[in-house]
Amino acid sequence: MQTKMKVNKKLLPIKGHFFFFNAGTAPLVPYLSTYARQLGFSSATVGLIYTILPIFGLIAKPLFGVIADRFKIQKSILILFQIITIVSFSAIYFVPQNRPAVRVSLDCDQSFTMLKSCYSTTGQVDECKVTSLARLNTTSSCQMNCDMTSPKMWQTVCEHWQIPQYCYSNTKSLQYKSVVSNLSIDSDQCLYISAGNITLDGYEFTPKCHIGDGYVNIDEPCNLKCSDTNLSATIGNLKPNMTCKDERMSWKLCDNSSHLADLDNKTINSDCQATCELDKKTPWRLMEICDWWNADVTQSCQPKTKEGERFPSNLSFTGTILLQTTISEHECVYIQLKKIELPDGSVHYPFCVSKSQYQLETELFSASCEIDCDNSMVNEIFEGAAESTKEETNQFTSQFWLFFLLMIISWVGQAVVVTFADAICFNLLDVKVTHYGKQRLWGSVGWGIFSLLTGVLIDLFSEGSYKDYTIAFILMFVFMTGDVIVSCFLKIESTKMSMSILADIGTLLSSLPTFIFLIWTIAVGLCTGLLWSFLFWLLEDISNLTCDGADYAKTLQGLVSAIQTFCGEIPFLFVSGYILKKVGHINMMSLVLFAFGVRFILYSFLTNPWYILPIEMLQGITFGMFYPTMTSYASIVSPPGTETTVQGLVGAIFEGVGTSLGSFIGGRLYDIYGGWITFRSFGIGSLICCGLHILLQQIFKDKIERAGFASGYTSVIRYEQPNDMVLILKDVNEDQTGQS
Repeated sequence: MQTKMKVNKKLLPIKGHFFFFNAGTAPLVPYLSTYARQLGFSSATVGLIYTILPIFGLIAKPLFGVIADRFKIQKSILILFQIITIVSFSAIYFVPQNRPAVRVSLDCDQSFTMLKSCYSTTGQVDECKVTSLARLNTTSSCQMNCDMTSPKMWQTVCEHWQIPQYCYSNTKSLQYKSVVSNLSIDSDQCLYISAGNITLDGYEFTPKCHIGDGYVNIDEPCNLKCSDTNLSATIGNLKPNMTCKDERMSWKLCDNSSHLADLDNKTINSDCQATCELDKKTPWRLMEICDWWNADVTQSCQPKTKEGERFPSNLSFTGTILLQTTISEHECVYIQLKKIELPDGSVHYPFCVSKSQYQLETELFSASCEIDCDNSMVNEIFEGAAESTKEETNQFTSQFWLFFLLMIISWVGQAVVVTFADAICFNLLDVKVTHYGKQRLWGSVGWGIFSLLTGVLIDLFSEGSYKDYTIAFILMFVFMTGDVIVSCFLKIESTKMSMSILADIGTLLSSLPTFIFLIWTIAVGLCTGLLWSFLFWLLEDISNLTCDGADYAKTLQGLVSAIQTFCGEIPFLFVSGYILKKVGHINMMSLVLFAFGVRFILYSFLTNPWYILPIEMLQGITFGMFYPTMTSYASIVSPPGTETTVQGLVGAIFEGVGTSLGSFIGGRLYDIYGGWITFRSFGIGSLICCGLHILLQQIFKDKIERAGFASGYTSVIRYEQPNDMVLILKDVNEDQTGQS
């Protein structure tokens, strides 16, 4: 026998809406909580956001539901809020980050400048990243802005980084004492008076020096008064110049008189007092002297500015770091700063000294610098240290309020669209409410495909754990725009209008079965709120237990969404009508709570992130069966003319009360105890609620039967005309309607 497959063209637009709407929200909605984490918000703050958002849904859903039912403008409101959702989602992309500036300190190790970033006692160095960087024979460029309020830091910049333009000195002369022991005449026929140990500002130093490429010869004239009479007479009124000979500071005396030869290779023991003139236009000569003698501790070697001027408060430059020098010691990470480039294009090599002879601490070299590198792994190491040491900061910045406002608008937009689409779908299905799952599964198809694709693309276009979400916003815009176009083709059947919507709703809420149903909705909402807000946080935390976990985190999150939809939601949505006929709404409600409990407890024992994939098949019950159960039950019990209002009310209670509390409680627990304990606690709570639901059904079984639910029927009064009343019997589990 040949059978022809008939396509119900009336239902094609609603199928298209479910597909495009979910394909448009899938690239963004699952990742918004982790996107908020990347913007710099804590788990408690994210939990607070997801606590308040559903409250706005609680207000918006029934409010616009009443308006739509009263004025019959479901389609217009649906399209309006689709556009609002597109605009608010797009604006979130432009919210600036709330991440604090990352700072490192400068440290000196064997004359090399090192970037130093330390973790607190509660933090831990990511040895995987340290090892990975140490294997790279490359460099990274970092934009740095260093705090230079300490003159001693300027001393390092002047003397060791060789940046004299910052080190103008008002020192006109340098006075010191020395013991002279050796005299010699070189090939240039000049007498070289070799200096012994030098006393400067009460400190004694060895007058080492260097000459040649990269060094400046001092060549400053000095008045020299010595205790040795012959040497003193030879010098007379002449001014020997300071110079460097055999890496030792000497005075050079050039005179054509023949008596200089009498002092050649002569050994004496004479105390000499030197007063050397210094040219303020060539401050680097003083810098060389202080560097040679390692005399940074003296007052004479302190850098000074021109009269009436001050040192700049900071020094900005581009630093080049050697990644292979990355090491970790005592909860600190060190990376060598190879060279720096100033804004004027000049290149300098940041050598340093840890401390001088008379310095007990490294006072000379203690700058703190803001830093931003072009290597994401380096940034992540420094950011991790900053996060572990930062004090509790105010999260409620202007960025937070902007992000929060846009999240509210987008949430209200989605809430209204989802509620109205469900109401329109049931309107089109008429009495065939059990066919809802076959329409809704197209939303799961769109969600599964594009949540997976988005996760893969985010990882592909990102480096390390810092993710670029641009592709997610692009896909959202494209498919949400397609949803607006498809929704224009929806044809809504004319429905009867309730003469008193509020009175009908009040009568419905006074029913005991409905009351238990709403409590069940809240309980499921609690679990769903935790799942929506923090499942991907838990997955990121588990992924970070391995060295390469961050590289595939978004791909894995996309796979989670794909498994949830293709192996969980779609199969169960397709057969949801059949299952509800066999199991019944009441038993399915208990089963949903039981599945949530098992799912969350399994999460709490995960240590390998890939093991989460088989657990996600439970999504078939926790959403694939839950959502048709909730919406069809709400549709069945709603009096005619109040369908959109009741769907909005039930959806508002689910999100505004249930998921709101779930996000808030989950955020607080996650912040204090971490993800594993949080999910375990919710899992145990879900199993307890499952037992209580079964117990309540048994205790109030008689009352429920008297209300008509045991037989599967609920009576609904429909007003066909103002004076005509028709009693409709809706079969809860069958697509049948009787009337009398």
